[in-house]
Amino acid sequence: MYVCFVKQSTLFNEVEMDDKTAIDELVFIRKVIEETKKAVVYNGKDYIFWGVLVIVGMMSTYIFHLSGLYFNYFWIWVVLIPIGWIFSIYNRIKLKEKHPPTYSGKLIRAVWAAAGIAMTIVGFVGPMMGTIKPMAISPIACIIMGSAYFVSGKIVDVKWLGNLSFGWWIGGIVLLFVTSIHSFLIMALLMLFFQTLPGIIIYRKYKQTMTAKS
Repeated sequence: MYVCFVKQSTLFNEVEMDDKTAIDELVFIRKVIEETKKAVVYNGKDYIFWGVLVIVGMMSTYIFHLSGLYFNYFWIWVVLIPIGWIFSIYNRIKLKEKHPPTYSGKLIRAVWAAAGIAMTIVGFVGPMMGTIKPMAISPIACIIMGSAYFVSGKIVDVKWLGNLSFGWWIGGIVLLFVTSIHSFLIMALLMLFFQTLPGIIIYRKYKQTMTAKS
């Protein structure tokens, strides 16, 4: 009988532990969900800056080529891309000083850091080694951008943000067929409508949130 009591007591304790674990997991999940709703508003400046930077690079290449000013356009990106990374790192540091990091915020940063590194490798290492043709860079970048937006939209549960991925993927498909100089203009337009303008929307919401809190 004593053995039976011990077994029942042990079983009861295990059930209590399982219930406590389940409750802790639910609390953690709820915390993550609540955090996701405020993570994306911190990223507007990066979207805008990178959007403008790439538009400048694409339009410079497009205009130089149409004007007959031929040189190694690769050097335009050698200047612009490091500027973008420096700004992103600076912006992250400033945001950490103003806002405590959240789990969802870390996920967003990881997604975009991975996307940025992937596109930098595709845009620099690939052409230098001769394994990726210059005209293939933009469509590959579009596919990566679409994936980053799709995942970001799911993390923060913002439908319109995730839907931007379809614009990028469609743009990537179009650029796979357009191998002329006009592909630079198309890429610039994609950066305007699916990167810069969304960044402005996010930044405005961020400013409104900060104003409401102050």
